[in-house]
Amino acid sequence: MKKIRTIQAAFLEEKELKVCAYVRVSTDQTEQKNSFSAQMEHYTAYIKNNPAWNFAGIYADQALSGKNAAKRPEFMRMVTDAENKKFDLIITKSISRFARNTSDCLETVRKLKPLGINIFFEKENINTLNAESELMLSILSSVAEEELNSISQNMHWAYQRRFKQGKVMINATRFLGYDKDRNGNLIINEEQAAIVRRIFKDYLSGLGISLIAKGLDGIKTISGKVKWAESTVRDIIKNEKYVGDALLQKTITKDFKKKRNKGEVPMYYVKDTHPAIVSRKDFEKAQELMVERAKSKGNTEGNREKYLKRYAFTSTIECGHCGKSYKRHLDNCGNVAESVCWVCSTYIIGRKISCNVGRVKEETIKGLFVRVFNRLYCDRTKMLGEYKTKLELEKFMEIDHERIEKLDEEIESLIQQERALFLIEENADLKTEHDELVRKLIQLQKERATWMAELAKRDSRIARTLEFEAILESLSGTILEFSEDLYTAIIEKIVVKERTNLEFHLKNGLRFEEHYTLKRGRDLF
Repeated sequence: MKKIRTIQAAFLEEKELKVCAYVRVSTDQTEQKNSFSAQMEHYTAYIKNNPAWNFAGIYADQALSGKNAAKRPEFMRMVTDAENKKFDLIITKSISRFARNTSDCLETVRKLKPLGINIFFEKENINTLNAESELMLSILSSVAEEELNSISQNMHWAYQRRFKQGKVMINATRFLGYDKDRNGNLIINEEQAAIVRRIFKDYLSGLGISLIAKGLDGIKTISGKVKWAESTVRDIIKNEKYVGDALLQKTITKDFKKKRNKGEVPMYYVKDTHPAIVSRKDFEKAQELMVERAKSKGNTEGNREKYLKRYAFTSTIECGHCGKSYKRHLDNCGNVAESVCWVCSTYIIGRKISCNVGRVKEETIKGLFVRVFNRLYCDRTKMLGEYKTKLELEKFMEIDHERIEKLDEEIESLIQQERALFLIEENADLKTEHDELVRKLIQLQKERATWMAELAKRDSRIARTLEFEAILESLSGTILEFSEDLYTAIIEKIVVKERTNLEFHLKNGLRFEEHYTLKRGRDLF
């Protein structure tokens, strides 16, 4: 049977119809580039050879995904030009070339239809100005979207197979320190690698990430910026690729969005996949140092709050002899004399010779807190008022701010010197000078951090004192029993100086020393 193709009247009725074409290829492969050029030539000739049409240009997106219209600049430009009536008809090869997302396809068709702009899909022979076209488009574009899902799943499977085989694919376009040779293998870019080595060297010398980032300002990042972010430096230190390894499948694509792999699928660690910029020894030292610094600031993995605040006194009682924290312990567990006490962790593990402070009953700690709180409540006006005045006077001491400004100037001067040394070819004398600069930088940074911490403490203590005043004013009188909420609100820690001598450190800096008498059954206080 003969196949007859009807050419819609809408194409022929109007003389000098302004016609454009939209083409797209989705990879940079040679055969696709050839296809791209062929499509451009085909549609240019196709439109110009029709005497009823006036050529309005070609809109072409190359090496881009069709999943989302917003990521195709030429497509978006075409839609804008359509709204400005720069053409009357768009010709495109197929629905899958135009859009692989049903909503994008229909949204564009519905946007252009009221403007009288027609889209003609050659493969499907669909003219969008026809009444039945939207239903057909909806069906066919859904099929195209399913095809994309299938292709994505196939690609995902292929990547998974490569990962399992240890085959590495690394994009070097935004990867400081490396380029690719003709065969696609990573090779070291020595100019950039010098920056990477400097970052590791400074970090292992003791410089913090913020100081390292500041010292690099003026040197171009991989994206061409001259201002270095702390996160950029941190990511470089943590990146296993600089030791010649590769962690595969760090990210996954879910619902067409890329996200960090948090255990949803396996990751694969492959050693010695490419030349290393830093030694394995230095890399591992840097990772250990990063963990230590994080721990010192309380930044540990997992849900810390669940464990740190399991009981009211958890992580708030400290041994005045060895400095270790006190742990909760049950005395006479399982019988009628069972009681809760808190014991120095050094004492618990059997080093009584190192620390023999021993245990303190939980009820005793609660009772002593009640006494501290009531003393504070009864004398709140005088005690908190005088303390607040003292803090405010200290806060405005010019000598503190002048010292910090001087430290900032000295640090900035040393950073400039260190930066200048980096740009000079290394030799033994310069290495000694560089190490001395780093030592001075660390020393000044520690001094500045100490001063800043002290100033921050003063501000915090004033704020805490104001909070305490508000808490105490809201109460109708002294308390008769222990309140966990009040304890958490005002106590920073308790230092057990002796078994019968506890020092309560309030969050605003005030301290109260309390004594009690040991007694079988119930202590006296």
